[in-house]
Amino acid sequence: MENNAQGQKYSRVMPGYYNASRMEVAEELCIFENNRFVYAMSYGALDVFVKGIWTQQHDTIYLSTDKVKGKYVLTSSTDEKVPTGKMLLVFKFGYQHAPYINFSFAPHPAVTEHPEMTQTTEGFETLVNQPASRHLWLIHTMYDTEFSEYTLPENVNKVLIAPGDGLGKPVFDSIPFLVSDSAVININDDHRKFRYTGPVSEEDKQYARPGNK
Repeated sequence: MENNAQGQKYSRVMPGYYNASRMEVAEELCIFENNRFVYAMSYGALDVFVKGIWTQQHDTIYLSTDKVKGKYVLTSSTDEKVPTGKMLLVFKFGYQHAPYINFSFAPHPAVTEHPEMTQTTEGFETLVNQPASRHLWLIHTMYDTEFSEYTLPENVNKVLIAPGDGLGKPVFDSIPFLVSDSAVININDDHRKFRYTGPVSEEDKQYARPGNK
């Protein structure tokens, strides 16, 4: 038990599995005794798995994810086959991702009308007018709610865009969970309750190591 200045007692969070699964959504939080955690969620074609650290203050634990790698990998070049005054964007994703990817060239991100895409052996591509701005903003709306910014070199006319290791991995920045009897409650998300389901298996203790891989 932990005491605060007023002498109140708070229970230290119990290490183990905490489940908040519901219709169509599988969601689990695994708390390790070494102040590490794993969060996993699956919804349709979307699968999320991140790791991080937790700290406890009184009756609340705070979750922060490990640093997430880049969401996209960009390779730019100059290709003489690209028409003058144009830029070719090649998205190295499966074609089913095409409706969810949006981009813009501007000092600040903006959602634009979705361009016409052509399927290729590399993924899918679109030909746009050579932009005045070298700032490329990308967002995959299945996974993210915020744009990622990239600055392109001068005089390139072809950009290959591939998924990076960080795509689809949420970032937790001291998200508060209230500790209660046999549960932790996500205060920021409609007080959704994760119920304790049992101790961590020996096999899963490998995930207590740092790093989002």
